[in-house]
Amino acid sequence: MTTQLHKGKAESSWPVARRCLAILLRLQQGPAQKQELLTAVQRSEGKEAYGHCSPKALDRRFREDLSRLEKYFGIKVAYSKADKGYVVVRRERPLLNLPDADLQTLAFLADTFQPDSPHAQDVQQFIDRLVDWLPAERQKVVRRAAGHQPTSDLRLRDSEPIAADVFEAIQEAWQARQEVQFDYLSPNYEDGIPRQHRVQPWDLYFSDRGHLRLRAYCLFSEAADGSHYYHDYINLRLSRIVPGSVEILSRKLPATRPHGRLRDVIIELSPTITRFGVSQRKELLGEMKVRPLDEGWIRIEGQTHDVFELARNLLYYGAHCRVLGGKELLDEMRTLVKGLVKTYQYDPGSIEQQ
Repeated sequence: MTTQLHKGKAESSWPVARRCLAILLRLQQGPAQKQELLTAVQRSEGKEAYGHCSPKALDRRFREDLSRLEKYFGIKVAYSKADKGYVVVRRERPLLNLPDADLQTLAFLADTFQPDSPHAQDVQQFIDRLVDWLPAERQKVVRRAAGHQPTSDLRLRDSEPIAADVFEAIQEAWQARQEVQFDYLSPNYEDGIPRQHRVQPWDLYFSDRGHLRLRAYCLFSEAADGSHYYHDYINLRLSRIVPGSVEILSRKLPATRPHGRLRDVIIELSPTITRFGVSQRKELLGEMKVRPLDEGWIRIEGQTHDVFELARNLLYYGAHCRVLGGKELLDEMRTLVKGLVKTYQYDPGSIEQQ
């Protein structure tokens, strides 16, 4: 077989296929500039991989190889401004398969490196990447082995009813790593009108508060005032997704999780909390700055992309935790505390003295 080139010249399909494979292998390493991809091809196939040609002709052949990757291999490559390089934006087929023993090892790592473990985020990112390259049925093997496969009893255990069609569709989108769209009705919506969400479903889990939740990277959501909320992580209860509204979209999730918008965190913890040392909270990212204070208190500075969960978990510490910042976390804590004061405030004079 041959591949037709310009001006009547023909090129063997095997060198072309090998160039495409070299490009794909480099992109599996991460985003790459055009010159990095050309260099990867030349390292793999030799300096004559594209022959002697002008810069304009070289650019044409490079773009033709990208087109061939999509046409013949079902792998679409495009330049991403966010990643500052070329990335795989869509693929029709898996790029990897592994023996059962290796899948069990991946599941073991997922179980071992829980969010509060050292380097947990890096390990989970690594697992996500490998699992994303696997065939769909092999991805399910890993999730079942790791205990991450939600079952119907979790839907029934939720303290609020979850529609069966919502549970099945969200689980399918999460397993297939595909974007999903649905209407969501929160009790915080004073007008009682559902809001449409388009999200990347990353984590489906049963929370400590008795709810089946979806942690998703929000691509679009309309707020009550008509503004749009997007490109950040949100936590959603499946019980509040409107039945019949879930639509699984064709676009696949990226191989690595988006970072989301980071918020600063400044908190102080009492010696009652820290007497056995400072543990890494799952909502805090990267290395924390820990500084001792008077009377055994410590100050912790870090970052989070989950103000919602962090604020509620810190509230559990009560008077043994002081939130000083950043702005979003402090605002969330003040909102929660004001709500508690409003609920539990009383007139001491009305209470009969014992």
